[in-house]
Amino acid sequence: MSTYPQTREEYRAAIMFQIYQLVQAVEADDPGEHNNTQWIARNLHNDVREYFCADRWRPRPIYDGIRALVPLDTPLSLLITYHREHDNGNVQFVQGRLLEISTVYQPRDGATFKIIPKGCRNPRTYSYHAGWGASLTIWPGHVPQSGAQGVKPLYDHEGPR
Repeated sequence: MSTYPQTREEYRAAIMFQIYQLVQAVEADDPGEHNNTQWIARNLHNDVREYFCADRWRPRPIYDGIRALVPLDTPLSLLITYHREHDNGNVQFVQGRLLEISTVYQPRDGATFKIIPKGCRNPRTYSYHAGWGASLTIWPGHVPQSGAQGVKPLYDHEGPR
């Protein structure tokens, strides 16, 4: 199993090592290693593109806040309310056990939640995209949708309407 760089520093280290490998290949001038040299050059090209991609390294305060405040493998209640005209006040409400929190598509801030809903065995995925006319509230435990006023939420984000 190979690991891919996840941080900008890891990309920088990978780029520096690949440059070193290319220099060694040029100095050796060995035509037998041509395929390996092309592979190194392609990886270097892709890593340089990722290293200088501004969208990839833009801060994501909503995702980071959710990761910091919402514990994994615990029961919770999640409410996503859409305020856009064509959604007609669409609401996603789920009570269940949170398995995983991941980021949404890179140019946007938000989070994708993998939750096993109460009474189900298989996980389902729910996504919150900041700036799409939606609000997100996460409560600890199983809180009824109508009676959540007395419980302090773990995370609450009101998106623009």
